Amino acid sequence: MKDIMDYLKKNLGLEEEEGKEDQETIIVPEHSFYEIILMKIHNLDEFDYALAQVLEEKNPIIMDISILEKDSPDDFKLAGEKLKAFRDNDGGEAILLCKNGRNIIIVTPAEIKLIRK
Repeated sequence: MKDIMDYLKKNLGLEEEEGKEDQETIIVPEHSFYEIILMKIHNLDEFDYALAQVLEEKNPIIMDISILEKDSPDDFKLAGEKLKAFRDNDGGEAILLCKNGRNIIIVTPAEIKLIRK
């Protein structure tokens, strides 16, 4: 009986479909998920902590730096210089998301690429 079933499967092409399923490859991402952190930055220490999190934990951070700009323009300028150094030295990315009264940026590690459209 098994011979008859094998013969029918072979003639109907059912064996080929079963073989194709075994040949499929499964792609597994290197990093299973990303935690996107949202932060309001009040001072330069919080900004440094946020950049450290991007480098160490490899998670993107969305930062609202409006308070820093309003309360301490000198620290805001220094934060911009640190952000530029982060982009140049570590390969991370940063994009201004919104500037309607608020400065909101997203900062990502080098492993995550942002696409501008």
